[in-house]
Amino acid sequence: MGFELLRFYNFRNLVDGELDVAAREVFLVGENGQGKTNLIETVYLLCLGSSFRETRDAALVRDPSTATGLFGSHQSGGARGTLSLQLPPGRRKELRVNDKVVSHRRDLLSEVLCVCFVQQDMDFVSGSPEERRRFFDQVLVLSDLPFLDTLQSYRQVLRSRNFSLKAGTEELLDVYDAQLVPTGLELQAKRSALVREFNSVFSPLFQEITGSGEAVQIRYRPSWQGLRSPDEVLAHLAACRGRDCSLGTSTSGPHRDSFSFMVSGREYAHYASTGQLRLCALVLRIAQARFLADRTGRRPVLLLDDVLLELDPRRKSAFISRFPPYDQAFFTFLPDENFLAYRTPDTLLLTVEKGGFRR
Repeated sequence: MGFELLRFYNFRNLVDGELDVAAREVFLVGENGQGKTNLIETVYLLCLGSSFRETRDAALVRDPSTATGLFGSHQSGGARGTLSLQLPPGRRKELRVNDKVVSHRRDLLSEVLCVCFVQQDMDFVSGSPEERRRFFDQVLVLSDLPFLDTLQSYRQVLRSRNFSLKAGTEELLDVYDAQLVPTGLELQAKRSALVREFNSVFSPLFQEITGSGEAVQIRYRPSWQGLRSPDEVLAHLAACRGRDCSLGTSTSGPHRDSFSFMVSGREYAHYASTGQLRLCALVLRIAQARFLADRTGRRPVLLLDDVLLELDPRRKSAFISRFPPYDQAFFTFLPDENFLAYRTPDTLLLTVEKGGFRR
């Protein structure tokens, strides 16, 4: 079923109140800047605890002197639950699941599986290596929640190591290296296994949706290429230490891994058009949704923000027909789009204007 009710207060431009969204598909129709993406962001924040377009929570708040609150009630697998987010002035945000404060992010991520399609997803194909690492780490975490501990542990030790490098306190580096290696090797092994499995979903989807004969494969290149044992990695880190100290940062490790999209030995982003890159990013998100649904046995909530706008009718149909079974899907449309062609008897159609919603 997905979400039944959403409530928001002091959040971006949305008019304070609550919204009944009890439908399998929710179509949000309105001009740009009216609040369609803000509602999509509301659902994403409730499911994942962070925004897909902001790194600062302060940017979500309309009036910084007043608390901001989001609430959602949902149903999945016959069970009902609630999610909420509070942003009190001058304090950190508080997340709750079924009215209990979330002490570990795993408790939130285990509630509702959410996959979001946005225009910025093209960065996963043509953007920085950091963007691609972020995408595949999200897939890893959502498919294997205990892995979140490994990822957080690696990042914490890496921060401490980089702080020591910047401060010139080299006496602590042996300790940090010994802590970094086991989590780093586990992260490398998990990423390698993920890419092998993910390719089996992504590559056929790419050919089906694009109608292309090109076989696109994701290639993973770990920074610790060919290093398997802790002793080998420790020796490698020792060899890199002089360079790390002179640059004040860790130049080797999974935080430097790379992922590429390859066609016949060539990197796809180097010759594909903007339209081809955007379509590749959409296929990547569908592959993520299908992979996570298959791996976890959970039906996702899909959020699609203006991603159908530039697809021709054949590719739109091919795209939509390859969604995994889902609990709910939210779509945003401009008023002049042919959104009625995709409407079903279970579609809720909402007009969005100046942060308000009208059936």
